[in-house]
Amino acid sequence: MSYNNARLGLSSFIVACCLVLISGCSKEMAGVSPASAPMETRLISEFAPAAQGGRQLGTLAYEHSISIETSREVLPARVREIEAACNADRASNCTVLEVTLQSNQDLPSGHIRMRLAPDGVEPIITLASKDGEVTSRNTSAEDLAEPVADTERQIALMTLHRDRLTEFMKNKDIKIEQLITVSKELATVQSQLDSLSTQRANLRRRIDTELLTINLSLPRQTYLSEQSPVKDALRSFGSNFREAVAMVISFFAVLLPWLIVILPGLFFLRLFWQWIGRKLARRQPAA
Repeated sequence: MSYNNARLGLSSFIVACCLVLISGCSKEMAGVSPASAPMETRLISEFAPAAQGGRQLGTLAYEHSISIETSREVLPARVREIEAACNADRASNCTVLEVTLQSNQDLPSGHIRMRLAPDGVEPIITLASKDGEVTSRNTSAEDLAEPVADTERQIALMTLHRDRLTEFMKNKDIKIEQLITVSKELATVQSQLDSLSTQRANLRRRIDTELLTINLSLPRQTYLSEQSPVKDALRSFGSNFREAVAMVISFFAVLLPWLIVILPGLFFLRLFWQWIGRKLARRQPAA
């Protein structure tokens, strides 16, 4: 009996949805103005052209990468200055994503990556290149028109679906089984809408802000002049010697178990050959 009621409720729900859609379509097709077109058609026509003109619609995500050579004394302080300037730039909403300052064999280098508004890029680059030389600069852009249009289209369609489910739940003649089914569907739609909204916010953030990466290093002449292979070899003599001794010990540790098996095997093999030799020697005089 409950199974038949469930089937009857589900059938009623499907019929009701079809009636809502048919009545909506008939009302929309009755008019002659463009605004009376079906909602889905209008949404697709609104967002489809967005993927064809990314530059005109402002859907380009820019990324800058710059390499600067500066002196040993300036480099550590310059990295800290760039980080402080980014944190203080409230107008550009600058956010430091990564900061690296390292010294490899007395050769310092710095790396800092940040995201900020387009108007704040050049002031940061000017500060970073002060008392230094820009050796390379690269700017690239990714067109996000298609994912933006697709996200907006999905949000519009899911919003329309949510509104229709909400209107359907207001029906006083709705059965309890239908109410449960519609509630579950409504929760799923709302969860998808929240996910799409987060995706849209991330895309909008990539478009409204730009990614800037600054690499700081010593001049090439300074780097080459401080290369001393002999000094480096003497400096690493102790560690290399210890590593070599450790490798020899490891070799014998691996070889020793095999020697325990191989040496007795060679001894018995020699006895076997001697026994064969004696047998052959006894046969020859008899022949």
